[in-house]
Amino acid sequence: MSSIAPDTSASPIPNWRAIPADATDYHEHLAARPNWSDNQYEASLELYNRFMSCSDSYMNSEIKDALNTLDHAFRLYGQHSVICSFNGGKDAVVILHLVRAAHAHYCNVTGQPPKRPRVVYFDHKDEFPEVLSFLRESVDHYDLDMLAFEMGVKFSDGLKILVDRNILPGCDTPFPMGFVLGTRSSDPNANGQDRFAPSSHWMPPFMRVNPVLEWTYGHIWHFLRLFQLPYCQLYDQGYTSLGTTKDTLPCPALAVNTGIAGGGTSSDLPKFWPAYMLRDYSMERAGRVKKEKETSSRDSKKTIPRTVSSGDTTISDVRLSDPLPQTDTGSSVTGVGQDDSSAFTLNDSDGNKAVGILIIGDEILKGLTIDQNTNVAAKALRKECVTLARVVVVSDDQDEIVKEIRRLQSEVDVIITSGGVGPTHDDVTIKSVAASLGQDMILHAEMADLLREKMNNPDGELTPAQEKMATLPSNAKLRYLSNSESDWPVLQCRNIFILPGVPEYFSKKIESVAAYLSSQLERSTAYRLVLGVEEASIVDTLNEAVIDHPNVSFGSYPFVSHPDYKTVVTLEGTLYETNVGELKETSLTKRNSAVFDRTAVTMSKEARDRNVRFALDDLINNLPEEAVLRVENDDLTPLN
Repeated sequence: MSSIAPDTSASPIPNWRAIPADATDYHEHLAARPNWSDNQYEASLELYNRFMSCSDSYMNSEIKDALNTLDHAFRLYGQHSVICSFNGGKDAVVILHLVRAAHAHYCNVTGQPPKRPRVVYFDHKDEFPEVLSFLRESVDHYDLDMLAFEMGVKFSDGLKILVDRNILPGCDTPFPMGFVLGTRSSDPNANGQDRFAPSSHWMPPFMRVNPVLEWTYGHIWHFLRLFQLPYCQLYDQGYTSLGTTKDTLPCPALAVNTGIAGGGTSSDLPKFWPAYMLRDYSMERAGRVKKEKETSSRDSKKTIPRTVSSGDTTISDVRLSDPLPQTDTGSSVTGVGQDDSSAFTLNDSDGNKAVGILIIGDEILKGLTIDQNTNVAAKALRKECVTLARVVVVSDDQDEIVKEIRRLQSEVDVIITSGGVGPTHDDVTIKSVAASLGQDMILHAEMADLLREKMNNPDGELTPAQEKMATLPSNAKLRYLSNSESDWPVLQCRNIFILPGVPEYFSKKIESVAAYLSSQLERSTAYRLVLGVEEASIVDTLNEAVIDHPNVSFGSYPFVSHPDYKTVVTLEGTLYETNVGELKETSLTKRNSAVFDRTAVTMSKEARDRNVRFALDDLINNLPEEAVLRVENDDLTPLN
């Protein structure tokens, strides 16, 4: 389910109770807890079961941990004293559905008659009307007990009213209260908090309950999209963090273009992708405008224009906090203040990638063979200004290799292996890489076609040895790092490059890999879309995108056995220009390849970024509405 559009009606909602600053006479009003409707109670109980049975590997532990936290909260405070903050933001929406599910589960287990889940909102004179509309519809639809503090009531004062008047039937003194919040560890106010955190000393006494403290921005949107839960329509207009109309703009990192100055039609206005398309989670609050201190000069005050619209963001006079760079076609090319050129997580302060070399071979450990590859690799990487941080030598034992790969994953950005590959009994490297990454070994179609091509028999059967060579980790890709058709590609599994151990072959490959890693400093923006639809259902859309955008490299990976996400699509700008006429019908066959030749680079990073953004915009516009679950930074980070 996508976003909810604003409801222009303002008819009273019985469940919506406005609380003034002076709530002296509101004791009985606050104590009243109407029964929850049977329909919503049953629907919420079913939702709890759906959450608990979720097998999505990206979300299942997060969801179960969050529900476990809420189960404890209800056990400690009861349904009358667990209150949920609900301001209409994305985190609050997640909390609402987790709370109503846990609320129903608690009542089902204890046998208590279910009361309406109580939610709290603090009204603001500069609130987005879209947010108010979404709140009203949610309160009405889910049969919530909304306590809406009127404008001017401070957060601490409102909570004091709730704490002081949280008196259960038959009691004379307030009962302790658990206040459920959507705080995440990346939030500015999250320092020092745990899942259960007592309120600050200057606040009234209550327990803060933070079920999604460890969740990321990606978890929030994956959860909402996976369970098709509605959210405020502003998020479909490029807003990623909602404040007020005075301090919130669409996220500049989601801008497809900046519009045409002075244009009078909707097509001339800036266009932004939906919030779930944000791949750099550090840019979540980039649309928030910092408040400036007022001065005596009226001209020095900053005014923040805003929009009230639906569909694509239509902002006639929005001025982004930093202008998006323009290309010769007037389109924006990348997010503001963010260099997305590198696909790797960089550890070094100078921006170089930290590389670890894993030498595999019993013969080296036994002194039967001299290790020449480490010296060759060190020289090749140094020549390309790529940092070599670790060198490890291990035996041909699969468990040992897996252990070292996992250790290196926490210490370096890129791992290069040497040895342990080939058709003999000691071919353990590829299997070990698959095991360390949690991937299955499958027959790799591109590798199988390449072997048949080398045999000059495109329809021929593979020999057992060749079939073994074509059996690779499920997310493996072939990197064509040479223009010579006789050279074999390099096998890459996420951030691991698998090279042969024979020094003659290793020396050629490591030079190409080193040059390729060096080129990543100027790599175009790369996107990875995690989709909830089968690859077969979108193959025509993908093929059209490939044909329409010849200067973008597309990758498509089906996940047949995964319960929730079905396909992963990657996009990356090519280093050299390709014309549409040069594309073959089998253009997706080597879709994951990237020939690297410094003399062949014909496009600037700016142009490549522009190509990727246009291709991505076309692709998501042609995909089914609910297809995208989340977007990630690149195609090298682990996919859970």
